[in-house]
Amino acid sequence: MAQTTYCRRHKDIETNVSCARCGDPICPSCMVHAPVGVRCLDCARSRPIPTFDVSTPFLLKAIGAGVVVAILGGAIISGLVWFFPIPYVPTILIAALGYGIGEAISLSTNRKRGTRLKLVSGVCMLIGFTIITWATGVTLAPINLIAGAIGFYLAIIKF
Repeated sequence: MAQTTYCRRHKDIETNVSCARCGDPICPSCMVHAPVGVRCLDCARSRPIPTFDVSTPFLLKAIGAGVVVAILGGAIISGLVWFFPIPYVPTILIAALGYGIGEAISLSTNRKRGTRLKLVSGVCMLIGFTIITWATGVTLAPINLIAGAIGFYLAIIKF
């Protein structure tokens, strides 16, 4: 004779279904359909993928690395533009600064990804772009705005 099983959460409901992970009996109201079968509510809780789980220490590392690269890169590019005024070189260097900021943040966070890292890289690129435009005196030249947009794209695309 078959033994009657009852749902773990609802003690008065009979069931023949059990969780695919832990084996606890579950009723239809406790079922969660997962790619590997039916799971209970406890086993079906979604956990973030470690790549996208950016904790506070990683976020602080990202902010530190991004701000340092933005300030140093902005100062170096501004100095190069002042001492070697070659046309269109600042445009390339502004775009390269965006790539450098994105790469520095990515390396400092062990290649983690996420929306908060996009925000950090965008703000850091804004800092670097502001330093360059303030130090060189060319603020709203269309070519520099295009270079800034490319730099923002290159900084954010990694995340």
